[in-house]
Amino acid sequence: MQRPLGVTILALLAFVSGALHFLAAFLAFGAGSFISAGAISGYYVRAATPFAAAFGNLGFTIGLIGMIAATITLIAAGGLWVLSRGAGFWLATVILAVDLVLDLLALFSGQATVFTVLGALFAIVALIYLWRPEVRRAFDGFPIDAPA
Repeated sequence: MQRPLGVTILALLAFVSGALHFLAAFLAFGAGSFISAGAISGYYVRAATPFAAAFGNLGFTIGLIGMIAATITLIAAGGLWVLSRGAGFWLATVILAVDLVLDLLALFSGQATVFTVLGALFAIVALIYLWRPEVRRAFDGFPIDAPA
């Protein structure tokens, strides 16, 4: 089965998103390590040391969560690329649904930005597209790269 053009676009966007998540997570790890190292070495004013150490630990936690999100996104991108039902269709559906819920929570709590609204609209359009019968049928058979 040939991969639909929309699924190809979603897979490429997921690959780019996963790569950017990895970059951001790596930067959070690096910043957290730098700040924590400064706190341990006594670089900061003594009163600010506990706050710097806590902020450095927060950078590590944000980096760890970002790495997990990037890994899940890249698995979904690979699944979409090969038309895998589990790793592609269902994982992408879950990711888009979680993104939509988070965007709607931000919207209803008054913390929405233009990007939040655009993200929610993208998630809605992508979910509607993925659940169209002809697109769902593309995920029915063997993945594209599976041997016959």
